[in-house]
Amino acid sequence: MSWTDDKGGLHQVSELKGKAVILDFWATYCPPCREEIPHLNGLLAKNGADNLTIIGMNVGGEEDPPDKIAAFTKQTKVDYPIAHPDDALVNYVFADRDDIPQTIVLDRNGQVVDKFVGYSTYIQMSIDDAVQKALKAE
Repeated sequence: MSWTDDKGGLHQVSELKGKAVILDFWATYCPPCREEIPHLNGLLAKNGADNLTIIGMNVGGEEDPPDKIAAFTKQTKVDYPIAHPDDALVNYVFADRDDIPQTIVLDRNGQVVDKFVGYSTYIQMSIDDAVQKALKAE
């Protein structure tokens, strides 16, 4: 399962071993996705890029062309890279539900700590807890 960054580079979770990782599946037209971005920015600032990697996986399809995503991320101040997941990753994440946002927290070994669908105060606290567990993994 891999993704393509905004420069066309192909990446996989295995490249991020040693860091906790958040893969956030979102779209520009999704209100809860927009609400989640400041929280993710805050987690990155709090934990540092040496410990935590966040990748915003855009799944907006034709409704989110590259120029719209670029304008959105500039206006909204997204502090982490935006990428496009491959079909295998999309199929894995959306196997049970197709709601967005979907947020996956991985530990330093690339193992899933938890997965969240939607965004609320409760989910925000749960993501924080999952990140702390992911950072503690050896």
